[in-house]
Amino acid sequence: MRDQVKDLYVGVDVGGTKIQASLITGSGSVLASNRRNTPRNCPSELTLDVIEESICELLSLQDHSLDQLSGVGIAAPGVVCSETGNIVVTPNMNLSGVELGRIMRERLGGVRVEVGNDCNLGVLGECWLGSGRSANMAVGIFVGTGIGAGIVKDHRLILGAGQSAGEIGHIVLQVPCESWRMQLRLKKGGRKRAKQSNFAEHKIKTKKAKTAKKTVINGGLVQCGCGNYGCFETLASRSAIERYIREAIACGAKSAIVDYNGGKLDVIKSGSIAKALKGGDEVVTVIVNYAATVIGYACLTVRHLLDPDVIMLGGGVIEACQKYMMPVIESVTESDRLQYAPCSRRILVSSLGDSAVVLGAVALVRSAESNMFDQICESIPKYPHILMLADDVIHIDDIAYTSDILILSDGAIHARPKSPKKEPDGFRFKDIEMVVQGGTDILILATPAAEKINLSEKCRDYLYRRGIDYRILQLKEAVQLYNNFNGRRSAVFHFNIENF
Repeated sequence: MRDQVKDLYVGVDVGGTKIQASLITGSGSVLASNRRNTPRNCPSELTLDVIEESICELLSLQDHSLDQLSGVGIAAPGVVCSETGNIVVTPNMNLSGVELGRIMRERLGGVRVEVGNDCNLGVLGECWLGSGRSANMAVGIFVGTGIGAGIVKDHRLILGAGQSAGEIGHIVLQVPCESWRMQLRLKKGGRKRAKQSNFAEHKIKTKKAKTAKKTVINGGLVQCGCGNYGCFETLASRSAIERYIREAIACGAKSAIVDYNGGKLDVIKSGSIAKALKGGDEVVTVIVNYAATVIGYACLTVRHLLDPDVIMLGGGVIEACQKYMMPVIESVTESDRLQYAPCSRRILVSSLGDSAVVLGAVALVRSAESNMFDQICESIPKYPHILMLADDVIHIDDIAYTSDILILSDGAIHARPKSPKKEPDGFRFKDIEMVVQGGTDILILATPAAEKINLSEKCRDYLYRRGIDYRILQLKEAVQLYNNFNGRRSAVFHFNIENF
């Protein structure tokens, strides 16, 4: 019998460049993480070794053992059969055809192991603790090197008959053929020969002719990694943005992106793109606006097909460039003329960052154990009870606090970091960003100057785009709300008005 002294799990995110293993409690608190580089151009056994070593090293450093785990969740890219834990196919890696679930169970001494697609589990994590936590139906779209996605309805992943539902990155947004007018060589005013297209061609059989072969023109479109043409991923991913920038510069356009990206253009990092946007680079601004417009129309397509409560946007490109991309995306979706019933649909930014996938992997294990994901969502950390015995002093666990503190979403208490830079509202963005990590339903901001404070636009925008409610309250009111609130909560306590 296992000595499960704690409700502990390990979530593992197996990516093309790194493998992240995180030790996580049943209520979703990330206790520790480690990362290792993913082996390249090697047998699958070596990748399996690194996964096993990452888990064992993580446990050892935290003074835990495999026998104390309730389960391990593993996320991998590509098509994954979640029922068997087998990897059907995974791009740019050596795990295709590997029975990952069975092998890791054997290697880990019989610990329960569940395996799922990384993007699906990222959305599941966001629906547990992130921006999709209050949604009955949520779609997550992650814009990085490629574009991945996942769908969750009624707290369950929608996987599809072939385990590939939600492959939004591969919806076709550009039809890879000539228009009927071009195919008939028509011009306005009658049937005349139109200028021949110089598009590349490939031949397919059509239903119309039994013997003759018709041609379908791929329109010069870039072929997607999936093999198709005209995919969403080829139009708006980081790889697409890179390609556009290189083409623009090759055509003589001037851009500072080369300097921002260390003098290279083979791989353009999302952070470099964000710096170019901040610097007002025209080429990068135009290209990113185009990509954001495409993403907006993809969101519109998702709405028309599924009508989810929430569409969550994440991935490296969105995280780095959301300030510039979200207004464009929202303007497209708000221009929709299709009539619909009154509702509170939102397009939000994912809020869990690198933890989304590992948390989703743990949620997969827990939902497989209990078959009741809604009960998992109801489990919350143990929060401190706050006593206020004087106007400017609070007590937590018999410790008196008179200096500013942060209470994180997992209940941990931290002294407020000192910073020489003060924001006009007194509540620093970095404090707010720190306390809401890991999932929160409400952020409580306590200060003696509550009636004089308004959050900065940067702070308000950050919370709004992640669907996080907040309250600015006097200390006494803040203590009452914190103690009486039933959901997940975070707080920033300021005691001295002179700190502002």
